[in-house]
Amino acid sequence: DTSLAEVTVVVPVRNAAARSRTVTVTAELAGATVSTTVEVAAGASTDVTFAPADHPVLRMRDPGLWWPNGYGDPTLHPLTTTATIGRSSSDKRTVQVGLRQYGYTYEQPVIVPPGTDHSTPQSVELPAQHARYVRIQSGKRATAWGVSMWTLSVLDSSAPETDLALHKTATASSTDNSSNPPSNAVDGDAGTRWSSGYEDDQWIQVDLGTAVTFDRVVITWETAYARTFVVQVSDDATSWTDVASVDNGGTQLQISVNGVRVLCRGGNWGFDELLRRVLPHRMDDTVAMHRDMNFTMIRNWVGSSNREEFFAACDRNGILVWNDFWAGDAIFPPDTQVFLDIAADTIMRYRHHACVAVWCATNESDPPAAMDDGLKALIAAHQPEILYQGNSASGIVTGHGPYSWIEPAQYFDPDTYFIGSYGFHTEVGIPTVPVAESMRRLAADAPAWPIGDVWYLHDWCTKGGQNPETYRAAIEERLGVATGLDDFCSKAQLVNYESMRAIFEAYNAAMWNDASGVLLWMSHPAHHSTVWQTYDYDLDVNGSYYGARKGCEPLHVQADLATWQVHAVNQTAHDLAGAQVRAELLGLDGTPLERARTATVDAPASSAVPVFTMPFTSAQPALHVLRLSLVDRDGAELSTNVYWRYRTAQDLRGLTAAGSTELSLHAGSVRSSRGRAGAVVTVRNTGRVVAAMVRLSVRDARTDERVLPVRCSDNYLWLMPGESATIDVDWPDRGMPPGQARFVAEGLNVPKRIA
Repeated sequence: DTSLAEVTVVVPVRNAAARSRTVTVTAELAGATVSTTVEVAAGASTDVTFAPADHPVLRMRDPGLWWPNGYGDPTLHPLTTTATIGRSSSDKRTVQVGLRQYGYTYEQPVIVPPGTDHSTPQSVELPAQHARYVRIQSGKRATAWGVSMWTLSVLDSSAPETDLALHKTATASSTDNSSNPPSNAVDGDAGTRWSSGYEDDQWIQVDLGTAVTFDRVVITWETAYARTFVVQVSDDATSWTDVASVDNGGTQLQISVNGVRVLCRGGNWGFDELLRRVLPHRMDDTVAMHRDMNFTMIRNWVGSSNREEFFAACDRNGILVWNDFWAGDAIFPPDTQVFLDIAADTIMRYRHHACVAVWCATNESDPPAAMDDGLKALIAAHQPEILYQGNSASGIVTGHGPYSWIEPAQYFDPDTYFIGSYGFHTEVGIPTVPVAESMRRLAADAPAWPIGDVWYLHDWCTKGGQNPETYRAAIEERLGVATGLDDFCSKAQLVNYESMRAIFEAYNAAMWNDASGVLLWMSHPAHHSTVWQTYDYDLDVNGSYYGARKGCEPLHVQADLATWQVHAVNQTAHDLAGAQVRAELLGLDGTPLERARTATVDAPASSAVPVFTMPFTSAQPALHVLRLSLVDRDGAELSTNVYWRYRTAQDLRGLTAAGSTELSLHAGSVRSSRGRAGAVVTVRNTGRVVAAMVRLSVRDARTDERVLPVRCSDNYLWLMPGESATIDVDWPDRGMPPGQARFVAEGLNVPKRIA
């Protein structure tokens, strides 16, 4: 029930005077005014709290709530606070705030406290056993390493102080090196450990010497613990009986807003401009582009932006912010107290922003104990309702890629990810070569083709995690070796689109069934680059942008690339009832291959519902199109999604073999409103084969320069012969008279058209 909001307002007051002051503090919010008088000692500070229990006016009926993108309007209210001494106003401030309530759900069975590499002991209760041998048979690992334990104890409740495994003979399936043998787990020394090879399904077993009675095993894990394991017993070390099965996967972080679970989808934000000075319109443009991609979260990676404009833009656009502090990769500041002082200032400076959802200590490493304890205390004191997370890629979240191109169907396999599950995944990405014009801007005076030094200077690093050679091979396998820069960049957009859509659709399909968040590495580029971006440094868009946008639609229909299971996805705060899903299989000339399939579906709020499967059979052509649509009960279109299905990568070259087609392009009149200009553009396939990856863009007719950034209601279109699409196109109206827009359509197998 969101009809009643109980709002607490906390106003920090500081007396800079040399003597005590009596101050009247007033707060005005959403039509409610509250006031109280306090005494503040010379040089002292205090928090003045207005709570509903003392100020019933702060129980607000049917307030305008702040919602994440896609779930409702990100309503903001002015909060004005005033400090008055006598009849004179001493200070007054107005900020924009949102009324929202965050909720966090998670479970972590194995906890390794920061500053240590020893877990809290994990106790496994067993039915009473009488056996000579005990084995811990691991299944999935929780990390990229093997499994590792400091101690393995076998106990019986009749004599709980006696460790039956102490100093007994231990053997194991493997060790990672000779200094970590299995005997270390039972030697009574908490500073020695057994560590397996870097594989799943490893085991350690203990010979208790004779058959004894026991009902518990206790394990102290190192950071590399078993995500799943089975306790087994045996009388002869040959025939084993399972007596307990343990799943340490727990529940990865799930975030809700105003009582509705939100699948956090978005990306990592790179550094701002030199000295972190950003033109206001650029900040507005880039955060709005995240909203346009249907993202719900930005991770402010290692605190890359410290600008008020960033947080304010996220507030306005309904974007949750995961905000890192400025440490990571096991590199920590020499003075922890200075770090904590700056962190305190940051928390207090930005805590009024509705967008702040997570404070995170470090990137991909555990913070030192003093830093961890200090940050916990600061957040508990200054913003206790917001989650604190110590490590961006451990515990109740995960990360670590993959960062290079993989077959898109692999994203639908949880084993693709770091811990063998989807979870809340803070970093995953692919190389993303932008459009050719941006590549020429990147290269400046250097040759932009063939791939060479200027590419290497802009992140085409063959020794890095991006592994661009597999990305290039994927492009060339599918569409052939490029004849030049324009050809390569055009072909790259198909791979960009297909991969980026798959990343998000895989998480949609597993929503709340082990999947709760996925963030791209990266979504916002820090400079001209060839990798890890959804738009380029010029703010031009590409296949990655629109693949992400499609996969993140609030109301969406999609197919699993591994099984071709079709899902209806509802990422809104309201149930979808009586909708219809339609699936068509089409040849490249638009001929139906089978009768279309339809089904009626109800999709509750924040859910993904399986509908039916569209198998890829041996009777179907090696290359064809699967087109899905989702309409509401009144027939209004909610989502369309086109898949180019191919049996082998080389089969996609059938697009070239099918020949080129023709387009017609018509643009309506350009209109301006609220700082943006726009027009309705209609593109039609007038040829005899599919028009593939049709891209719309806008240029200034006077200079032929690109107009950036441009937003399109859809882009990279697939149009069958005779089909048309009507697209809303808009752009910032600064700097170009409305009548000077020129519209361009181009694609993989169509000549450029201008209107």
